[in-house]
Amino acid sequence: MNVGATLTPADAAARPWDILVVGAGPAGAAVAHRVAASGLRTLLVDRSAFPRHKVCGGCLSARTLELLDRVAPGADVRSLGGVSFDRLYVAAGARCAELRLPAGLALSRHRLDAALLRAAIDGGAHFLPRQRAALGAATASGREVTLHGGARGVRVRAAAVVDASGLASAMVGAAAPRGLSRRARIGCAAILPKSVPDYAPGAIHMAVGRSGYVGLVRLEDGSLNVAAALDARAVRQRTPGGLVAGILREAGLAPVEGLAEAPWSGTPRLRHRPLRCAGERLFALGDAAGYVEPFTGEGIGWALRAADALAPLLERAARAWTPQLARSWSSLQGRERTRAQRACRALAGLLRRPWLVHGALRVLELRPELGTPLVRRVQAGGGHEEAAWP
Repeated sequence: MNVGATLTPADAAARPWDILVVGAGPAGAAVAHRVAASGLRTLLVDRSAFPRHKVCGGCLSARTLELLDRVAPGADVRSLGGVSFDRLYVAAGARCAELRLPAGLALSRHRLDAALLRAAIDGGAHFLPRQRAALGAATASGREVTLHGGARGVRVRAAAVVDASGLASAMVGAAAPRGLSRRARIGCAAILPKSVPDYAPGAIHMAVGRSGYVGLVRLEDGSLNVAAALDARAVRQRTPGGLVAGILREAGLAPVEGLAEAPWSGTPRLRHRPLRCAGERLFALGDAAGYVEPFTGEGIGWALRAADALAPLLERAARAWTPQLARSWSSLQGRERTRAQRACRALAGLLRRPWLVHGALRVLELRPELGTPLVRRVQAGGGHEEAAWP
């Protein structure tokens, strides 16, 4: 699904905007859809053309699918040909346990993101691809952003700006430095052809080793999505393909041909939270507002829930800006991030200790039902689904 620009940079600079959203991933596309559908003049920009590949496990949990039906019904994600899954296999030290999951969907990000973007455009948002955004000054009437898509930049102004540009965001960094865990990992992913054997569809396969953990899942075209969170020090010493092959071998899972030759994509080190996630006429959203380490498809769900919660604040910001809007968003994001990270950070800590995982798997092999509460808690973000949002 190709999604092109709906106007030129010059036209964008000439128009007044209520909301400017930087980053057209799930969080950015969802919030642009919401505010455009409410009648606000909305511009959505991204540094990439669409469709495009993203480092991601490719999984949508059952809760995320419910959110998509509510937040972006026009995307019709269930019709995109994804592969249903309902099991999680966790392996470490040659032990493996099977955990049951509420039915989710494995779907490539290039297809998902393009569908969400198309739904936002159909809902009234305007889109500009291949634009790098630099945050400008805040004034009494709006916030300036300079877009660079060619030799010359253009300056646009909006009543409020949403930074949904991800982990590598320079916009939030310009407004407030972000915290980086000393043990932060690096995310990486590769798509291998469907001719690669083993790893049947219908399940997420996870391998845990000393250098990180790896998830494998079949996508809608039969290809194998391999995503990993790897220790930064290990990545400096070996290639991602070599590290992933070593983790699979250490966990006792089947080897995957072509890992060394695969075209790997990577992320910056995975930051857990910014010092702030809002400023003068500026709101951070999605990974730009704090990364929560997902395991079975929760990450996109958190982004969608946050986009749904931010939309009413943006509608108020478009009418009249007050500093209380930034304080409200910082408070909401802080509570949600803490709630969402609680279970996932505990699980991430467990996965850093393969010997402990090995012991837990010995128990789960005999009593797999004991893993169900943990899976439910992780997929719920550590608490009741709507508890943090008004």
